[in-house]
Amino acid sequence: MTRRSAGRRGGPTASGWAVLGGAAVLLAAGTGLGFATLTGLGLAGAAALVLAAAATLRRPRVRVDRALEADRVTVGQQAAVTLTVANLGRLPAPGFDAVELVDGGPRRISAGWLAGGARRSLRIPIDTPRRGLVRIGPVLVERLDPLGLVRRTRHLPGRTWLWVHPRRHPMRPLPLGHVPDFEGRISENAPAGSTSFVSLREYVPGDDPRHIHWASTARTGALMVREHVDSSDPATTVLLDTRADVLADATFEEAVEFAASIAVASQRAGHRVALSVLGEDRALIDDAGGHGVLDRLAAARMSAESGPAALVRLAERAREGGALVVVSGPEPGLVARIAKVRRRFARVAIVQLGAPAATSRRPGLLVLRAPAAAEAAGLWTRLVAGGTA
Repeated sequence: MTRRSAGRRGGPTASGWAVLGGAAVLLAAGTGLGFATLTGLGLAGAAALVLAAAATLRRPRVRVDRALEADRVTVGQQAAVTLTVANLGRLPAPGFDAVELVDGGPRRISAGWLAGGARRSLRIPIDTPRRGLVRIGPVLVERLDPLGLVRRTRHLPGRTWLWVHPRRHPMRPLPLGHVPDFEGRISENAPAGSTSFVSLREYVPGDDPRHIHWASTARTGALMVREHVDSSDPATTVLLDTRADVLADATFEEAVEFAASIAVASQRAGHRVALSVLGEDRALIDDAGGHGVLDRLAAARMSAESGPAALVRLAERAREGGALVVVSGPEPGLVARIAKVRRRFARVAIVQLGAPAATSRRPGLLVLRAPAAAEAAGLWTRLVAGGTA
């Protein structure tokens, strides 16, 4: 995306302020005490600042295009942004740094001198140690004098988003008894009006143009279409608890990983997946161009909700039939509250992370406890493979 100048600022750096302060003190002392040496040093400091300011007066006339190598990665994968800098002038552009702001933190790279009309690509690697929605931008074009005393900065507006998806662990989905077409379907036996919108995806040849979602297309720069499925097919509903009084920070990340794992496993098995996230900010996700389960889980945040009532209400609003998987922490009394809505679903599983490994079963209800997502996924798969889930 093209970035043009929208704001300029400049002034002394920390070193420049130190030189300015020192020069003022030396001039005052030299003049007051009659020491020519001190006066000379003060004048030299002031002259250095004047020369530094003059050296940065000429600003490079550049355009910056930004491109992410991939706008969706998994935690731990290397991401990168490429800045293509073009000199819009006929004269060489003086040396400068491009500073890309990644979630507000500066990533500096030297662009050097650039011949008139020339272009140069600058690659900035981005580590992704944590799940989340990472804001990329804006770009700063920054010039420093050779002594590092004066800085002049141009602010180039515009930003994009990097979606860092949670890790997924291999696991089996809950059997639903009936495996629907993954793309959804309209059959003669489907109840009238049972098709529903579930997510957005990129357009592929053959899609009905009437399903193009123009708002998302404008945000992402790629044609996006609404994906509909036959909602009469059984689904796996994944309900993610986000309450800070139940889940510590580390445990919450484990819960998000497990929710992503069961959602992806169910989708790969051809099951329709409905995700409910307690306290979800759908406006933020939509504004950033998010779509699909993994984007929503990347943006999931802990909430200030207290007590299980809000979580139970989400379960009560879920479509009946199919499977319900509740992912939470080791909260006493949660199982009893969720068990009250068990009859609305063919199967219910309650997964409590941050607790010693244990399982318990009753007809139609599985309770699984594990310290982390990987252990929970392994225990889950053994239960499903053994036919006891």
